[in-house]
Amino acid sequence: MKPSQGELLARWEALGTALERAGPAWTAEGRRLLHHWGRWPRAYHDTRHLHACLLHLEAVQAAQPTALQQPHAVELALWFHDAIYWPWSGHNEERSAQWARRFLLAQRLPEGLVQTVERHIMDTRHTPDAPLEGDACWVVDIDLAVLGAPPEVYGEFERNVRREYRFVRWPRYVAGRTAVLRSFMDRPHVYATPWFRAQREAQARLNLQQAVAALGRGVLFGE
Repeated sequence: MKPSQGELLARWEALGTALERAGPAWTAEGRRLLHHWGRWPRAYHDTRHLHACLLHLEAVQAAQPTALQQPHAVELALWFHDAIYWPWSGHNEERSAQWARRFLLAQRLPEGLVQTVERHIMDTRHTPDAPLEGDACWVVDIDLAVLGAPPEVYGEFERNVRREYRFVRWPRYVAGRTAVLRSFMDRPHVYATPWFRAQREAQARLNLQQAVAALGRGVLFGE
């Protein structure tokens, strides 16, 4: 079920208050962000994913209050990381990071914070050979939390990803999606943080293996 716009806006306003930037410009930007998160052709990378990311962040902070070095930068990165999302584009993260930079600098937030947010957003490209350090590990693990979700949730994720890429012919989709899933399977760990590994690593590997096997049979996970 999709979260209400009011609930998400309340979270955005709370972040603005914490940063001492709450006001009409901040509110307007939150509405603009939610408009983009809700745009066609999103089926997975929509406000449900944003909401899930924010809930995972809350869980991390509740379980490990001192784990994050710059929690506001992490939260900002999660808000902006898929602000621009077109499945056929290879520049979504870069353009989302640029959007974040423009807005945050206009809000007169410190350059160091802005650069950190930009780096976190770019890390959600999930490049296999890109080293992760500090809070970036948490941002990436939160973004990938769905890989270790229960099978019924993971199955919906795979179906929604296919919906976003419905313009790709099935044989090409199978090849591309299999390559993406195998790239996670081939890593020493799916998750960068011990906390996410303990909770989700085993299920993630099982989901990935079964998803690849399903694609080999010509179907999606759970079909």
